[in-house]
Amino acid sequence: MAACERSSVVGIGVGLFADYGAAQVLYARRGYIPDGKGVYTGDRYAHYGDTVTIDDNLVLYLTKKLDAHNEEEG
Repeated sequence: MAACERSSVVGIGVGLFADYGAAQVLYARRGYIPDGKGVYTGDRYAHYGDTVTIDDNLVLYLTKKLDAHNEEEG
C-alpha cells in the first residue's frame, strides 16, 4: 500500500551533524520541510534550556504533504 493511501503527510527523522549532511540535502530537495516542533532527543522534543547530546538520537523531523501525483514509498 502506498503512503498516500494511508495519509496525506509522510515524515522522517534526520540526524543533525555532518554525517547526515547528504541525507539532509536529499530530503530538502525532495520537498521535505521541518515539522516546526524543534529537535527530538530520542524520547521527546527538546525544550528551551535542555542540555542534549549530539548523537544518532538527536534528530529533526521533516514532513511532506502528499497527493495522488506525489507518492512516497512507506
